[in-house]
Amino acid sequence: MRGTAWATDVRASTIRAPSRGGSAEATIALAWALTLKTILEEAGIDTHLIRTSTTDANPVGGRDNEAAAAGCTHFISIHCNAGPAAANGVETFWRGAEDKALAEAVQDAALIATGLKSRGLKAESASQHARLAVLYFGPPACLVEIGFLTNARDRERLLSRDVRLKFAHELRAYFLRLQGGAR
Repeated sequence: MRGTAWATDVRASTIRAPSRGGSAEATIALAWALTLKTILEEAGIDTHLIRTSTTDANPVGGRDNEAAAAGCTHFISIHCNAGPAAANGVETFWRGAEDKALAEAVQDAALIATGLKSRGLKAESASQHARLAVLYFGPPACLVEIGFLTNARDRERLLSRDVRLKFAHELRAYFLRLQGGAR
């Protein structure tokens, strides 16, 4: 699907779940991004990964510039949440009106794939930060928190290959509809 390119970013922190060895956020988010890239590219949708390994030293403030330089038309940043063990669910942040449809599609895909509860579709101002640097990207952009590493049920879903594939297939269907194609 030439003419449209999707940038996928992953957070680099190493939040560790309180389990045997834990699961680094960057490892999980990267697995989700790589799965998404594979499924989108199989459908002919150009995809650019901002981070290709958990050790990429790509400063968060420059990721939007990299996506723009790569000709990307949309930007999705994939993260895992952390908090008290009872905290759970999926939430997606967006900045402006032009971002909301993408944020809704990403939130819906994550909810369908994970089966987790919705913590909501939220404006950037509802995040713990005044501004989210990854949302500086001009075209549509969003940041999805795909679940809580510190919640056993969420973590189980985040580690599942089948859940990642379902998420990627749901987004592929959205992107193809957006482009007017049906594969």
